[in-house]
Amino acid sequence: MISYDLHKLGWRAFQDLSAVILQHALGQTFHTFADSNDGGRDGAFYGGWLAGNLDSTASLPSSLADAAAVVAQCKFSASGVGTLPPSGLKDELVKAEKLHAEGHCDAYILMTNLRVSGDTEAWLRSELADRGIDQAIVLDGNWICQQIAIRPALRRYVPRVYGLGDLSQILDERRLAQAEVLLANLGQDLSTFVPTAAYRQAADALANQGFTILLGAPAAGKSTIAATLSAAALDEWGCGVRRVDSAAELIESWNPHEPDQLFWVDDAFGAIQHDQQLTDQWSRRLDQVMTAISSGAKVILTSRDYIYREARRHLKDYAYPLLREQAVVVDVEQLSEEERRQILYNHLRAGDQPESVLKNWRPYLQSVAASRAFQPEIARRLGRKAFTSRIQYGGQLLDYVQHPLDFLTDVLNQLEPAARAALACVYLSGGGLPSPVKLSDQQAETVTQLGATTPEVMRALGHLNETFLMLPTDAHGGAKWRFRHPTVREGFAASIADDPNVVHIVLSGLTDDELVKQVDCGGTEAGTLITIPAHLYPDVVARTPLAPALANDRWYSPLASFLNHRASDDFLSLWASNNAETLPGLLKFESYRSASWRPTLLARLHTAQVLPQGLRERAVELLERQAVEDFEATWLDSDIVDLFTPAERQALLDRFANEALPRIDYLIDESAHGYLDDVGPAERYEHARETVTAYLEVFEEDMRDTRRLNEALSDIEDKVAQAEESFEPKTSDSFAPTKHPATAPTRRDQFDDVHVGH
Repeated sequence: MISYDLHKLGWRAFQDLSAVILQHALGQTFHTFADSNDGGRDGAFYGGWLAGNLDSTASLPSSLADAAAVVAQCKFSASGVGTLPPSGLKDELVKAEKLHAEGHCDAYILMTNLRVSGDTEAWLRSELADRGIDQAIVLDGNWICQQIAIRPALRRYVPRVYGLGDLSQILDERRLAQAEVLLANLGQDLSTFVPTAAYRQAADALANQGFTILLGAPAAGKSTIAATLSAAALDEWGCGVRRVDSAAELIESWNPHEPDQLFWVDDAFGAIQHDQQLTDQWSRRLDQVMTAISSGAKVILTSRDYIYREARRHLKDYAYPLLREQAVVVDVEQLSEEERRQILYNHLRAGDQPESVLKNWRPYLQSVAASRAFQPEIARRLGRKAFTSRIQYGGQLLDYVQHPLDFLTDVLNQLEPAARAALACVYLSGGGLPSPVKLSDQQAETVTQLGATTPEVMRALGHLNETFLMLPTDAHGGAKWRFRHPTVREGFAASIADDPNVVHIVLSGLTDDELVKQVDCGGTEAGTLITIPAHLYPDVVARTPLAPALANDRWYSPLASFLNHRASDDFLSLWASNNAETLPGLLKFESYRSASWRPTLLARLHTAQVLPQGLRERAVELLERQAVEDFEATWLDSDIVDLFTPAERQALLDRFANEALPRIDYLIDESAHGYLDDVGPAERYEHARETVTAYLEVFEEDMRDTRRLNEALSDIEDKVAQAEESFEPKTSDSFAPTKHPATAPTRRDQFDDVHVGH
């Protein structure tokens, strides 16, 4: 039998574990007594017994089902050593007798993480029988460990147990290796993990739909939930887990002959800011992803909420309608106050703050957990001395929670030169600094300019591990130094902005490719990158020429993304002047949205008033021709329509009405041709649907043209419905939510023992 260190859970987590076990093993959903009824300790449950729900594998007497009202009492010991003596149960007998008199207790279940001797169990049954309670059973630590061992679904909903026992006893060799990598990379996150309602919703979505998207602000715990779900998938479904970075990599890695695969994609649509290239990949391949899921694969995506909102506009609902279901898209920020308290408690217990500090903070911790600004990552930092040097007294805690970036920036600015140089090397590496570390010439030069040496940086990396940095290992044994959390990366970028000399040093250390991804020259996108002061704009302009981007005629350009979203008008004025001879190359594009980044950049240059008038007029002519001849409406998109004057816009609408509308049936049919046989009707007609809908939004109501467009839209729906009669779409099972015991409220001060042992 597997032994789990249940005493490491803490009293509240043990109570929640007991609630899950009562549901899964006994088939009963219990309610929680208020603390005033329970005496303020340990937790008790009650409920009317549901006959026929008892699981035979629970090894419980069937006579228990004869009871009408059942009470389950939890008794937890933080020591986890020894047996539960009768003296520890005398107070419970008084409460049980009172509950029986009130009609709440015909049977009594005692749950404890300690061992219970046969003599103690016999004594308890006798004492309860004397009080009119004929049915009683004791479920001790051994029984609870047995239930955890035989129930993978239970482990999925209480994932902290993965860190409490010997995994080799429940996983085969292949899955064990992957699980050990996952759990090692989780590190402290597993020991502090709280299975929130959002986690349970995501677990249900993964089990029933094979797919979930975890959304939330930075520091909300998305990646921790994804990693924990992955570990549970290894256990319960025997899935091979693969972390991939894009839709293309997912499809390339998917093996239709190995259906039990789970793919985890962190920051699916961009890490700090929206990445149009990644989003377009998902839009193009969602039908293939759907095929993989319907064949047995499971997929977890994470994204910052503001990035997903931007990406969502470009994703195709028809290719994967589950995107629209609240059951699949999970907002991990929706935490109850009870969940926030438990998260904060766990991180403080697992951290390295001294007892005196935690005692000083204790009166303020309830307010910290109640703050709307509270995030799991902030709780992690509060548990670590390295992040809290600016907190001089407990009253500053709430300010820390509400302004985490300010405090983090100050802490980073106070680091020794070697530590800042180590963080700079990780930042310069972009995707992670490979270990063993071998600095590039640019990185070594950056280290020197920051006042450190290479040996000092090597030592600093180890000192920064598990606070500011981490060293995750992949399934092949490779490891890279990365920031412990994306918000730490953003904090480092913000700290650099305070020192123009350091900005110049780091800027020099970035390659040209990394520069356009990691700096901001006055843009407005959410997400903190290195902010370049105006006096360094010429340096960036010199390293961002247009010609190489024009020579590589791809549908996406990192340079264009940088110029569109992270460059001010002043920067674009310098850039356009420096690239005046190559600007005409932006006019070489086919259809706008699907094939080229050029029209959006032309529009951005025009709004910054740096696009020559002749180039603007030629761009408008090209877009007009595409609108009429190619049945395009993308010129109406908000990021390009400003290229047109009001008169030009109206003239093109008139031309579309006169030249395209009379032959719209032909244009609709033409737009649906040229697809492979496995492409569904909805996708074939999506271009036509989007085009007609876009024109409907700009034509005036009750006009002849509007009526014709509405008829065309109705015709499209008829064509799709008719085509689907002979097409076999791939569908997945409908979502059936799982009932879970609610996290119980408590009046007990959850932080009363937070300082013990520190």
